Parts: sequence; structure tokens; C-alpha cells
Amino acid sequence: MSVVAEAEAAPRLAMPPRPARPLSSLQLIRVARKNSLAACDETLFDEPIVERRFLWYRSFVVSEPEGIRRVLLDNAENYPRVRQMRHVLGPGLGEGLLTSEGETWRRHRRLIGPMLDQRSVLSYAPMVAELAQNLADTIAARPAGQCFNIADDMARLLVGAVARLFGDLRIEPLLQAFLDNDRRRRVLDFLQVPSRLQFIYGPDAMRGTGHAFDPLLYGLIAERRRPDYTGERDLLWRLVNTRDRGTGDGLSDQEVRDEAVTLALGAVDTTMRGLSWVWYLLAMHPWAEARVQSEIATVLGGRIPNADDLPRLVFVRKVIDETLRLYPPIPAMLRTAAADDFVCGHAIPKGALISILPWVVHRHRKLWADPDRFVPERFNEENSAARHRFAYLPFALGPRICVGASLAMLEMLLIVSTLAQRFRFRLMPNRPVEAVGGFLTLRVDKGLFVTAEPRPPRVAAG
Repeated sequence: MSVVAEAEAAPRLAMPPRPARPLSSLQLIRVARKNSLAACDETLFDEPIVERRFLWYRSFVVSEPEGIRRVLLDNAENYPRVRQMRHVLGPGLGEGLLTSEGETWRRHRRLIGPMLDQRSVLSYAPMVAELAQNLADTIAARPAGQCFNIADDMARLLVGAVARLFGDLRIEPLLQAFLDNDRRRRVLDFLQVPSRLQFIYGPDAMRGTGHAFDPLLYGLIAERRRPDYTGERDLLWRLVNTRDRGTGDGLSDQEVRDEAVTLALGAVDTTMRGLSWVWYLLAMHPWAEARVQSEIATVLGGRIPNADDLPRLVFVRKVIDETLRLYPPIPAMLRTAAADDFVCGHAIPKGALISILPWVVHRHRKLWADPDRFVPERFNEENSAARHRFAYLPFALGPRICVGASLAMLEMLLIVSTLAQRFRFRLMPNRPVEAVGGFLTLRVDKGLFVTAEPRPPRVAAG
């Protein structure tokens, strides 16, 4: 693969050490308890498909793009999400797109997909740009040289955006509490290990927190079902009033509630993590930051961005794509084989655990040149055309592709262009940045602390 190399020396980026050899099941559990990324041994980054034994499972880690295509697209019905996903997330999220399967999932996807497609989300651009500008004003008002956790700023901004999408600012503290109480998921939670083994972790304190939304959400749903409702036709209104083209049926109150909570959490959590890593990578690569700011000055000329500007933010988009390659917000996708199958010549028995790990796929040495290095030009037109579609999957692919991917990208483009136009962010000295993965998210451990250097106003020539 041909990649345009930057002349500057490449800094060492945040990632945990890789075990030289595969870990035993007990070792893997112990390591993954703290950081699932640290359980990925060197072999996984060299081999297209790796078979392992994990506890009582036959397990396959699939990184070959054609194998990923088989699991996520061509034979997706044979590879449902692991049932433990429902066990862990169901108490809080209910039967939303993240936890449902079969006909329930298909019907919800048909109804919800059009609400969040690329064309539909453009109407949210003014709101996101306004919130990003408000955050920029808040940062500008802080004392010069003050260190702050920009990951928290990203979370608050996105929480505010979700509250406006659902038409009620009272959602903000509830969603923030949900995020605070839902930080970590544990290996044993997913495996449903017998309770006598729970001493390895201690009690699970995260289940059911999503129901803090219920009184408010059911009230908002009831308002939007009233024939005389004259309020804004926000995303919650669209959930309430969507209808299946074939049957005319809509979503019940319970289904609207489940999808609202699922969409709210997803719209904040994964996007916030992606944005945090953007600021880290720009701070680590001043040449890329300079190109971002030059492009923004040319495109925006000092004004607030809008939806029409997004196609012209070409390098900003490359930076975001490369960020999502190096630090995919969802580092693992776990599936179970419902029946025997063959994947790239490997016999997959019924009941096998299939792991597709974007953290591994995006850094695989057979798929990417110098994969641990930050090179936005991987995503120029030529390199993208030469790359297998299933070698890059920050939002998954196939029928289960993230329904909010277009909204997430719109938010990231608008937020990055708004803040980078006004500030340079510098990492707090002597504070290591660590990448920590769970089975659902990849985060900057303990926050990303920066200082903000104001940039002088700049208006594009012409």
C-alpha cells in the first residue's frame, strides 16, 4: 500500500504494550479487567484469522477483510451479537438497536434508519455549531494557562446536543449521570461467569442506570402523542410518529423509550471518545494541526461553520478518519456462530465466539503500512480506493453499521473546525496519556488535560 509519508519524526503514540505470546484464559481475564487492549498479543497483528481456546469457548479472532465481510454482511444472520450483550446492557437499555436481534431489530432499523441518514442529520448542523461556539466562548473565558479536561468538555457539549435533539434540557443531568455510572464493563459481565468467581472483580454497580430517564421520557413521549401537540418536531417526535411503510405500525411507548436511551448514550459516548483522541493527535503532530488550521481559515474565513462547509473540510475529515483508525471508539465486536460455517477456509463450529477487533484490524501489519503511525493521507482518494472496504470499520459495517454514524461525523467536523479555528490545544506536561479499552468503548484514561492557546483572528484572503 502506498502512503504519503510526512517528513517530521513520528512521535510514539499512546497504546499499551502487547504481550509477545498469547495469554492464558486466566491471564487474559486479569489483563482485560484493566485494559482489554493490553490483552491483544503480537500474533493478532500479523495473522488474518487466529483460533484460540478461551475458557469453555472455541474462539476466532477475524482480521481478514473478506472474513469480516462474511461475518458482518454476507452471512450476518448466522452471527448474532453475543447473548451476554443483552445480559449486560438490557437492564438499562431495554430492546433498543444495540441489544435487540431478529425481527425486532430489523423492524426498528427500518423505522429509525431514515431519521439519522446523511441527508436527515444536516438539519442538526446549526444547533451543533452553536453549541460548539458556546463552548469556545467558555474556553476563552478561562484563565490563561489553566489546564482542563477537554474530554469532559466534549461530553458536556454532546450531552447538550442530545438534550436539544430530544427537546428538553432536563435530560442533560440524567444523561451525564448515566455516563458517569456506566464507565466500565467487565469481562465477567459478558461471560456470565458463575457468581462464585465474581471475587475477581467485586460487585457490578452499573446495571439498570438507564431507567433514571424513564419518568421524564415517558412524559415527553405522551406529549408528542397528543393530537394537539404543536411543539418542535424533534428526534423524539420522529421516533413517536414514525410508521412502517408496509404495515403502518409504529413504535410502542416502551420501544420509543428504549431507542431514545440507546441513541442518547451512543450519540454522546462514542463521539466524545473520538473527539478526545482528535485533540490528542493534533497536539502530538503540530504539522497536522497547522494544516487543519490553514484549511479552516481558507474555508471559513473566521465565521461559524455550517453544513455547506463540510465537503470542503477535506483534510479535517482525513484527520478524523485517521483518528478513528488509530483509536476506534468501539474496539471490539463480538459475535456467536449460530450454525457451522466456513470463513476464509476456516471451519467455524456452531457456538464459537467470533471476535472482530477494530483495534487490531486498524493496526494489522498485513493491511496497513506503518500502522501505528498517524498518517491522515491514508484517507486520500487514491489510498481509500485501493483499500478493502472491510479493513476500516470504526462504526462497524453491514446491516449492523452504527445508525448514528452520519450524525457522529457531522458533529466531529463541526466541533473540530469551530474549536481549532480559535485555539491550539497543548497537552499538560508530565501527564501520560493512556489508551484503555473495555469491551464497548476505548477511552483516554483519566481524561485528556490540555491548555488552550488562543489563535489570532484570521480571515481568508479573497
